[in-house]
Amino acid sequence: MSEARSVDSPAITLDEQSIVDFAQLFDPQPYHLDREAADASIFGGLCASGWQIGALASRLTGEALVDAGVPYVTTTQVNYMRWLRPTFVDDQLVAQVSFGDVLSGSPVPDCDSLDVVVVLQDAKDQAVAEMTCRVAVATGEII
Repeated sequence: MSEARSVDSPAITLDEQSIVDFAQLFDPQPYHLDREAADASIFGGLCASGWQIGALASRLTGEALVDAGVPYVTTTQVNYMRWLRPTFVDDQLVAQVSFGDVLSGSPVPDCDSLDVVVVLQDAKDQAVAEMTCRVAVATGEII
């Protein structure tokens, strides 16, 4: 096994409208929808749904791999997802993606697999979420 590599994604900032829009569609909890209700909640402020954070972690993982020259095609499975702290309005997130060797085969035709560990961090370098997943990479491409 070769030494694991690590790459960072571009940063993304969560604005209030994107948090509320996502919550209205997928996770209509008061602390995701209404600033006053959120201020009075256990979170103390309007925060993003954990499912929105998971979706952003997936997006940022793909962007980090592509930017690093990895022939990323898609994520084929998520083995583990853990939310560590809430993500609030105007928090900026970056995914740190670590990966090792390519594994032979994938459920995606003409692809192999790559296991990755993702730590989503805010601008204060605090871990917000962790995820391990397997991604499909184009067969025969050099990583």
